[in-house]
Amino acid sequence: MAGTEYVHQLDDIIGTHEAMVQTKQMAHQAAQGYSNVLLLGESGTGKELFAHAVHGASSRAAGPFVKVNCAAIPPDLLESELFGYVDGSFTGARKGGKKGKFEAAQHGTIFLDEIGELPLHMQVKFLRVLQEKEVEKVGDIRSTPVDIRVIAATNRDLETMVERKEFRLDLYYRLNVMPITIPPLRERKSDIFVIVEAALKRITEQMGKPVQGLSDEAGRYFLDYNWPGNVRELENVLERAVNMAAANELIEAEHLPDKLLQGRTAAPIRTLQETVQLAEKEALAGALRYAGGNKSYAAKLLGISRTAFYDKWKRIEEADCSETRTTILEK
Repeated sequence: MAGTEYVHQLDDIIGTHEAMVQTKQMAHQAAQGYSNVLLLGESGTGKELFAHAVHGASSRAAGPFVKVNCAAIPPDLLESELFGYVDGSFTGARKGGKKGKFEAAQHGTIFLDEIGELPLHMQVKFLRVLQEKEVEKVGDIRSTPVDIRVIAATNRDLETMVERKEFRLDLYYRLNVMPITIPPLRERKSDIFVIVEAALKRITEQMGKPVQGLSDEAGRYFLDYNWPGNVRELENVLERAVNMAAANELIEAEHLPDKLLQGRTAAPIRTLQETVQLAEKEALAGALRYAGGNKSYAAKLLGISRTAFYDKWKRIEEADCSETRTTILEK
């Protein structure tokens, strides 16, 4: 296969959270240049989506986009897959030889996913491609020039791998020219419902089974869960829920997997007024504890008058917070 055409653009990447907006801006800047790009992030954050988008927004968009999963190819086949081979170079070689992935990406982009899984002996050969802009097929004595841009991705800590001698420092510097870290879903929860809406639209169209969306209770479980598998896990949960739910009905909590139901925090959703009152109570209690029970000193620490402190503390007592107050003073 010579390559794959890109199907995603930066505008296709969903997210209005500040962290995601900044990440997309960085990707746009990287697309305008010629340097290698290193996509960093946890599994399921959308590194391949960003790779497609960077390619699609670059001057190489008309060229091929070739993806290689470094962890999916057996080590003994990796060299011939990446560099290709000439006729008769080894037993079982295709007659006439074969073009490698680097050559297949000529005038385009090669996306090396899970670059941290690349064996050390292959890292040396790959480094030469980056330095010399040429490849040498297995069994060949000649080198072939290549004009490619490299986008690599990993969910591993390459700096730690370098320290452990598991990843070459010189290769790390060659790849880490334009690093882009994709934030995990738990750090941009304000994007969850936008992602849910888009994913549900796609999933229900593919399955031919419309649903009305998430119920309020199911939505709270989505917000409370930490999504260790990120967007990929969210889409998996949604697809399961669509299968479980009745057509044209809401997705309810009962349609969600146990891991979401167990992962929800026990604390109830509070109103804004309740949240403010709780924060005020914690501030008063903390100051009072620091002041050793001296309310005048606690008021001074908080920058309020003694009268204001007494009034606020009285409201706490009236709200039946005596148990909390007693515990604080005993500490």
